[in-house]
Amino acid sequence: MRALSVLFASLAAVAVARSAVPAPAVPTDAAADRVVKRTDVPDPTRKVGEVRLVQRGDAIVVQTLLATKVLSRVLTEIRKKETGNWPEGQPGREDMERYLGAIERNAETLRGERDAADGDRRVRLAIELVATKDAEGLVLATFAAEVTTGYLAPTDRRVLETVALGRPYVVRNMRLILSDAFHVPETEVDGLAPLGPIAKP
Repeated sequence: MRALSVLFASLAAVAVARSAVPAPAVPTDAAADRVVKRTDVPDPTRKVGEVRLVQRGDAIVVQTLLATKVLSRVLTEIRKKETGNWPEGQPGREDMERYLGAIERNAETLRGERDAADGDRRVRLAIELVATKDAEGLVLATFAAEVTTGYLAPTDRRVLETVALGRPYVVRNMRLILSDAFHVPETEVDGLAPLGPIAKP
């Protein structure tokens, strides 16, 4: 009996040790980002930002760059789309709530920083869903931006928060965002560019 007790204790210790190992982190350094595709959102006339498909080393990033004075309105629209895509009680809903919670929390912080300063009233928030072959998650950042040939050229990037999210949620949401921004069916987003770890099997 003592031998069995020792064995069970050893197995439990191994399980605890494994659970304590942190999940692989997603890359946050955007210095060498390569923009594969980008589009104005919601359109060039009412532009509040851009959605970009980005290559970051071996990671694929679906990046939403917001630079707007009407951030509350934009976040309301994001919440509307998210809750429509991930209904109550369905898989991915808890990840969606963490995703929205992090975005809204950091947006509020940035609004406070803007209100305490003089000058430009736009809030700049980068929302990035990032996936590699063995890691996935959300990266939130702020940035300065110039406009070059009609597109945002982010500088002085500052990471605000990273959030671990489940892979099924991250991968499908990346594809849904691309579908919505580039006006193609979800089943056809692979035609936009090579999608690496989020490509349809």
